[in-house]
Amino acid sequence: MSESSVVQISAVTGWIIGISHVKDSGYQCWVINPDLDVLSDGTLYSTSSAAMSAGRAFVERFS
Repeated sequence: MSESSVVQISAVTGWIIGISHVKDSGYQCWVINPDLDVLSDGTLYSTSSAAMSAGRAFVERFS
């Protein structure tokens, strides 16, 4: 299992968007929805801003 750390958290009404850095791999986004489900697209991004953009797009689409 790869070592990872949370590098950024953002909140939108009812949602939390998080970005983790996976050592030697990249950044991944995950969201917590209003039902408290934790969701991830499983994609590794080269920058934290790209991962955050993906998380925001997900929230905009499903909220």
